[in-house]
Amino acid sequence: MWRKILFNAQNVLQQQQQFKSQTVRQLAAKAAAPKPMQLEQLHIEEAIKLEPALAIYTPDIWQRAHETFQNHGLETVSFLRIVTGNPAVLKRTPERLINSLELWRACQFGEHLLHLLLTKYPELLDVSDAHQLLSLSAYLKSRLTNNKNVWKLLMNSPDLLAQPEHTIEQKLNYMFDIMRIEVPEIVKSAALSLSFEELRCRHTFLFRLGLFKPRALKADPNEPTTNNRLYQITDTSEKSFATKICHVTLPEYEAFKELFARELERKTRKPKDEDEFSDEEDA
Repeated sequence: MWRKILFNAQNVLQQQQQFKSQTVRQLAAKAAAPKPMQLEQLHIEEAIKLEPALAIYTPDIWQRAHETFQNHGLETVSFLRIVTGNPAVLKRTPERLINSLELWRACQFGEHLLHLLLTKYPELLDVSDAHQLLSLSAYLKSRLTNNKNVWKLLMNSPDLLAQPEHTIEQKLNYMFDIMRIEVPEIVKSAALSLSFEELRCRHTFLFRLGLFKPRALKADPNEPTTNNRLYQITDTSEKSFATKICHVTLPEYEAFKELFARELERKTRKPKDEDEFSDEEDA
């Protein structure tokens, strides 16, 4: 019996030591974990230097907004970037700020990616039309396969929110069907920020120079190509596009743009002229 009691006591003592050890480790981990940085007057003063429009807000308003963002996982540094980029955010009520965050959460990008998006483009917190945002997000997901690709696209082209869906579709169809560009390359570029006319013009110019060859329909998308990457074609000024990508002068590209516009105009006018001629024959 004594052996049994002694054995049980040793077990209890061992368990207590293990529990104590675990507790100490947990406390040490908590002590080592960095505390969230609080908003200080120095931060406010530095932010006002960057954006003088922030000077009209009282410390209480600053603290209220900061607390709202911090409660929703946004650190002080992110908060300061947001308010210097979109000062009007400060005067909004906590309820309105929370509604904006929840609206964007419905896009299901995940907290980390969402915070990166809103920190980079604080003006996105001005979006209030839930139906428009969620409809656009669903449409883009249907074309780009997943939410992360939608996020990547918005990180490069936040102005998509101001574009009609049919305009976005026209550009996507052109890239998929005519240029034969794959999704990963599209979402790494700001191609959708270009107008359809500019996108088509740049591609056509490269094609006619022999500098762009569309992939075969059944080609392996991972197969190397001599084409420039889409971002090199679209995410650059006209001068850089002409001189660095096409290896021509800017005036030469501008002349092509003018001639190409006339060519398209003739093509659109020709069917109308044929219809009018047909009507005259019927009469």
